Amino acid sequence: MSTKTAAAGPQLKYVDTPTETLMKDLNRLPLFMTELDTTDGEGGSNMMLEALQALAYEGTPVEVSKNFKVQGNECFQGKQYRDAVEFYTKAIMTGLGKQKTTTFDEGSAQKTKEAEEKKIAEAYFDSKVSDSAAINLEAEKTEEDLAKEKSELSEIVTACYLNRAACNLELKNYRRVINDCAAVLQIQPTNAKAYYRTAKACLAIDKISEAQECVDRGLKLEPKSTYFKELGIKIFQRENYLLKLEQQETKREVMAKHVVHI
Repeated sequence: MSTKTAAAGPQLKYVDTPTETLMKDLNRLPLFMTELDTTDGEGGSNMMLEALQALAYEGTPVEVSKNFKVQGNECFQGKQYRDAVEFYTKAIMTGLGKQKTTTFDEGSAQKTKEAEEKKIAEAYFDSKVSDSAAINLEAEKTEEDLAKEKSELSEIVTACYLNRAACNLELKNYRRVINDCAAVLQIQPTNAKAYYRTAKACLAIDKISEAQECVDRGLKLEPKSTYFKELGIKIFQRENYLLKLEQQETKREVMAKHVVHI
């Protein structure tokens, strides 16, 4: 009677695989990803990643945009500001009707980076939720339902514009802060946070008069706000500093001309 030695355990695929190759293969699994890899390592697309990306857009526009907002908030709290910007942008795109919900198709190709960037750019400077782009209308919904959904989307979009502005303050992308806050103020003209973040961004790029204007408007909305008062002091100090620099430069120019004449 012949006996066969039983395998000691499951045969491991990576027993003799170099560490570098193993790490690359693991990085294609969403659980282990440290950077985005859209390939399967064999010239095809990463189906698991595509499936997860498609799932991110399943649900109503309100549900999808809320989910992106929550993920953005988590990244912000972890000081992962660039990732937070991406999630807030996706929430804004969904809320504005710029991102269609998708279904996973094994044969579909991964969207190109250029197309994704174009969609982000389209939504980045939108100012408000418009009637034509805000909601996927469903026949069975009442006017009251649609109005409620549109209102919820508007609130989410506004919050994400503000949150993205906060991220860009940290990243020192001051022009983007101003643009996002301008979008908020077109939706909600009395939003004090938008004035505050605009003022901080303007101060950072020495737009002193614009910064002071935002502080003045903010104080009209919140007269007791210590945040606006403290920022107003910083603006005053910066203005005086810039004025002294200007006076010193003028003095140097006058002295230089005087030396030439002598």
